[in-house]
Amino acid sequence: MGIKIYGIRHHGPGCARSLLKALNDDPPDIILLEAPAEFDQLIPDAANQEMKPPVAALLYQPDAPQHASFYPFARFSPEWQALQWAADNDCPVRSFDLPAAHYIALDQADREAAKASALENKDEADTESTQSDSSDSSDSPDKTGILTGDPFEYFAHADGYSDGERWWNDKMEERQDSASFFEAILMAVTALRNELGHEEKLRTLQREAFMRRHIRKAVKESFKNIAVVCGAWHAPALATMPKVSEDNALLKGLPKVKIAATWTPWTYERLSTASGYGAGIRSPGWYDHLWSVHKHPFTTWLTKAARVLRKQDYEGSSASIIEATRLSQSLAGLRGRPRPGLDESLESIQTVFCAGDPVPLALLKKPLLIGAKLGAVPDDITNLPLQKDIEAIQKRLRLKPTAEARELVLDLREDSGRNRSIFLHRLLILNIRYAKKTRSRSKGTFKESWQLTWNPSSVLDIVDASKYGNTLIAASGTALLSTIEDASVYDITERLDNALLSDLPDIAPVLVRRLDLAAASTNDATELMRAVPKLVQIVRYGDVRKTDTDALGLLLVQLSTRIHSALPAATVGLADQAAALLVQCLRGYSGALTTLQNDIMLDAFKQCLKVIANSSASSPEPKGCATRLLCDTNEISQQDTLTLFSFSVSAGNDPSDVAMWLNGFLAGAGSVLVHDTTLLSLLDDWLRSLSVDGFIHVLPVLRRTFGAFSSPERSQIGQVVQSKNLALPGGGVTVKANTDVDVARALPALQTVTQLFDLPPPIDVKAE
Repeated sequence: MGIKIYGIRHHGPGCARSLLKALNDDPPDIILLEAPAEFDQLIPDAANQEMKPPVAALLYQPDAPQHASFYPFARFSPEWQALQWAADNDCPVRSFDLPAAHYIALDQADREAAKASALENKDEADTESTQSDSSDSSDSPDKTGILTGDPFEYFAHADGYSDGERWWNDKMEERQDSASFFEAILMAVTALRNELGHEEKLRTLQREAFMRRHIRKAVKESFKNIAVVCGAWHAPALATMPKVSEDNALLKGLPKVKIAATWTPWTYERLSTASGYGAGIRSPGWYDHLWSVHKHPFTTWLTKAARVLRKQDYEGSSASIIEATRLSQSLAGLRGRPRPGLDESLESIQTVFCAGDPVPLALLKKPLLIGAKLGAVPDDITNLPLQKDIEAIQKRLRLKPTAEARELVLDLREDSGRNRSIFLHRLLILNIRYAKKTRSRSKGTFKESWQLTWNPSSVLDIVDASKYGNTLIAASGTALLSTIEDASVYDITERLDNALLSDLPDIAPVLVRRLDLAAASTNDATELMRAVPKLVQIVRYGDVRKTDTDALGLLLVQLSTRIHSALPAATVGLADQAAALLVQCLRGYSGALTTLQNDIMLDAFKQCLKVIANSSASSPEPKGCATRLLCDTNEISQQDTLTLFSFSVSAGNDPSDVAMWLNGFLAGAGSVLVHDTTLLSLLDDWLRSLSVDGFIHVLPVLRRTFGAFSSPERSQIGQVVQSKNLALPGGGVTVKANTDVDVARALPALQTVTQLFDLPPPIDVKAE
């Protein structure tokens, strides 16, 4: 009778088993559970049979959903087992930790104070941070006297263990008995806290003061047998009661924000320490196995590992399992451990099953060490209308969330494919992290490839998106029209594309009108060109998605007219960065017009390119790009190209201008130099004419240009230059006389090579 303190470790199967035994041996009148006070409203849902852990309680600030906390539960978590025991035995449960309303408000205040302090004295803050990082141990009191790191490292070192995790597993989680379990924890932690004598963090003191307040409240309400389930570190602070005034002083004037609470599914991967969750565990799969298997857990664990490895063609026979079990027991005995643990199992698996190779152990991570388990929350528990709508659509479209990444290829010619695509695009509009587009391996405009990965943080995305509407179609449409007044032409085009891909027919006309207004109010050719490829893509794929694109066709004609009138002037006097952006837009615009196959627009663009290529006022890089585009479309002859190239790389030009012109002409396609050795010869002559200082000055630009070529292209260019087999400006090829070469017999071979590499005729063989 009285107050029983049960110090546990979050997500500990040994603690959970011992807690259940203690509750059955001495049934309490009430259970006080270490969880924020707002968790009380979620406790009744834990008894729902459709609730399948792992799940998490989500406490968030409704007006700022990014301020939130998750409180995960696995089936082997002591807190979850306490909730199940309470439901089965009609025992009331109360959450008695510091409310999230205070906790989140305090965190915000701390962040604001830290930001203000950093702005006021940045240099001093950097110095203190450096000193703190270099001088303090991770498991010792820092210079303020506050303990950092894992305090149970002290027990581990005193008991001859290398780390606290292994010590806790041996003594607490992997033990088979539970005699005097919680009494031992309370005595050990009390002694440790007294021995260290350090000052606790203020937040810890406030939490413990709030817990003691609720314990006093339960006593006043005449509960005779009170079970306090808390983290082991807090147990000594709750076993002794200081003055009420001291606790009230710690809790006086705490800031507060509004908090909402709900349940969300969780995953074992998210529960692992690799996911970054603060109270995570190394191997959820190992802990789940310890909880579910009472007899011979280690042998059955090795059997599971053997099954996984056998599927990958590794050794996993019954004899190997026996040998691995014996090796694990021997390793545990040599290390003074009472029984084999996770480390011994992995070492024996590597030795016996994998012949000493550590690489195959990676095959065990997902299916065994972490586990692919995904929790489930009943539909009627979700309290967000938008989330309910999304879950209903997922169910209808058979897109059930899974813990593992899933590849999905959609055929847009089928109704099911189009409907799934519409749903996934609407999620993208709302920035809900569930699906992302990937490059499809299938050819054709009717295919889409996606990767689906359910993430618990998606719930926060849904909370944030709820401000736009309570249904997916309403929320995505409102999101597209938000802040539309300040959007650029390119941004509006992106939104229009998303509206059509998401089948929002009421939103698309609004965006088209807004795009027309935005385009009419700008003379920025670069911004207008950025919008055209996306519009062309919409027009081209409109028939596949059954969308009306007539208005967009007219808008494209208007945009191209504005672009062609503004483009020559836009290439004058550009800085390097602006010139590079314009060149990128030129290439994208050219490709879009080629795709559209509108002869009128293409002819107007080619005339515009000719003006740029021949203008002395245009910046070098756009001039080079314009020349290259004209050459690729056969708008100018090979001789005209050679003339422009020769003029642009002549020795009288500024080396920097020549380098930028070359970058515009050659960027991304070195094959032109491989097959046209005349151009390569001119380039070689220009490089030879540079002084040392001039070469060093243009080298960064040249490296950027040639670095964009493929490795085979660079190799072939180097071979041609090294062999000196460069075409002369006059069109001849020089063949040096050699006593071992019969020029008359070699001539047919040279003519064949000339034809293969498309060298300029005629071939004039000259003997030197």
